[in-house]
Amino acid sequence: MNYYIHNGWPYKHIEHWPPMTYRDRSPPTPEKLIAFHELLKTENNDNKIKELQPWLPFCEGKCSFCYFTVNCEKHSVTPYISALKKALDSYAKTKYVSSSVFNELYIGGGSPSVISNDQIADLLDFCRTTFNLNSDHTTKFTACTTNLSLEKINVLSSNNVRQLDIGIQTFNDLLRKNLMIRDNSKDAKEKLQLSRKNGLRTSIDLLYNLPGQTLDQWIEDINQAIELEVESVDCYPLDLYPETTLAKRISYGELPPTGDEDIEMKMYLEAYRIFKENGYKPTCHNRFSRIEEDFKEPSSEVVGTGAGFFMGHLNRFLYSDVEDLQMYINAVKDETFPIARLTSLSKEEEMRKAMMLIYIRIPVNREWFRKEYGRFPEEMFPKALERLTNKGLIETLNGNIQLTEKGDPWRFNIAWEFFKNNKL
Repeated sequence: MNYYIHNGWPYKHIEHWPPMTYRDRSPPTPEKLIAFHELLKTENNDNKIKELQPWLPFCEGKCSFCYFTVNCEKHSVTPYISALKKALDSYAKTKYVSSSVFNELYIGGGSPSVISNDQIADLLDFCRTTFNLNSDHTTKFTACTTNLSLEKINVLSSNNVRQLDIGIQTFNDLLRKNLMIRDNSKDAKEKLQLSRKNGLRTSIDLLYNLPGQTLDQWIEDINQAIELEVESVDCYPLDLYPETTLAKRISYGELPPTGDEDIEMKMYLEAYRIFKENGYKPTCHNRFSRIEEDFKEPSSEVVGTGAGFFMGHLNRFLYSDVEDLQMYINAVKDETFPIARLTSLSKEEEMRKAMMLIYIRIPVNREWFRKEYGRFPEEMFPKALERLTNKGLIETLNGNIQLTEKGDPWRFNIAWEFFKNNKL
């Protein structure tokens, strides 16, 4: 793979987001809400992988690049958790969710490790007693090294948390300061080592193409992750949102701009090369991993709730909750699901979404697709598949349509191909 110059690129621009994110959803209409509630009255008969995802939008403080809605007020934690548990219980009591079995419990949001040890243990126990979780389900917990004490690590481990997802972003102290990350690299690395020593596998986020970041600094971040023996790394190119502190500092001239797309591509390709050479394989959206389950079929449904939660997926419905914390609490008090956006997928949209498995590095089996939708992928998307195959970005191997190594850097662009007018 050599995409270091634009004239070698199959696309003019690198996409960072796929179609069908929560940004594309609309506020729920009365008709869609009625249909959603009707679905919840039915039984869930499939045996596909499902995920339970309570959302805790709390952080010690907001990093300069962060565009999520997070709350830094500790006095809001207790009333919020009460509302969260009430909303979760409302879902659990529906026929659809009560007949669902969950393979994974993921505590996400901001940095949920900011809540107290007792609150962590209580929330985990509540989820396990309220929902049908497999006896061998995996529990993952989003954390920040700033508030990961040995005591908290032991609480997580003793409550059967298997994995910590930690937003390291960078090990470079100058860059960490620019990102307003609250601890230094030395402390962060010690917390990662402490977590692994106490039985928790670690998955970290790293950002690249940061303001002023050199290729050598990025390679050093990659090598630091490998030396720490973290189990997986999510590598994200920086997305600058105008309302963030980081974007404002760049516009004021206080920080240098980010690199161009050529630099971004170089950084990605270096990550791909180095991780591959060290036994990590690409999987999911942006991940390089050594964890076996990361390469299995992803969750087909995600039941979750919380202020800012955006991953909801039940049957043909995609939903996200209100972002404002107090509005979320009030909505739950009013005995309503705190849904802010709701989409109901048509059969055609379900087919397009199924083809998007390619971009998360999951092959699409042709026979499975025909069984689900009545026609082969190439009958539904002839132009897209022909174009992608001719460019060498995908291949069909043993009946599976999948990314090539050449196509991997362009997986988000590839996802968009199935949302153009490709049909016969």
